[in-house]
Amino acid sequence: MTANSRGARGRDGRRRLTPERSRQEILEAATALVAEHGPDAVTLAQVAGAAGVTRGLVSHYFGTHRGLIREVLRAEDARHRERVRARVADDAGVPYAARMLDVVFATLDDERYLRLWAWSALHPEHGTLATDGLAGIADMMEAGLRAALPADRVPSRDRIEAVLLLGMSGAYGYALGGWSWQSALGHDPADPARASAFRAALAAAVAAYLVGEEAA
Repeated sequence: MTANSRGARGRDGRRRLTPERSRQEILEAATALVAEHGPDAVTLAQVAGAAGVTRGLVSHYFGTHRGLIREVLRAEDARHRERVRARVADDAGVPYAARMLDVVFATLDDERYLRLWAWSALHPEHGTLATDGLAGIADMMEAGLRAALPADRVPSRDRIEAVLLLGMSGAYGYALGGWSWQSALGHDPADPARASAFRAALAAAVAAYLVGEEAA
């Protein structure tokens, strides 16, 4: 960490941050509070206290509570997309549905992101998460399939997008309700084998749909 990122200190011993760093620290404090308590339970005054600044400075950078929450969602969305891009790069393009779901499930292991995603899905007026990068993910899946399969066996773009939506719907749904559903079925929801079995079943189902177009 550089002296500029830490901020210089004035004669009174207080840190003197650049406007960019000050804004970033407020945003980080807001994100932590919002992830823990939910956007509706967090006030600008609480964010100011957590960041060690005045409420007026929070308003200066973000305007209203709604403006602050929108920026929190944007920052989390950017962080999420970067994790997906990194994971896809590690998996050499993720050409198949099963491997694509590995990426989706890996991002859902981030509890902070999942909580904010669930809230944003119910409050779209504040902005949403995990939307801007979907076309890019579909592009990467299509490119991987074209590199791995003969031209006459590459699924259509519509089917690739359907697989992506099916996989995300199942993955996100299980991440939100899997614990209670496993309990209702009489299973131990803390048993990691249960989650692994579901992931394998979902991956097999969407993978079969992805490559089943030719036989239809």
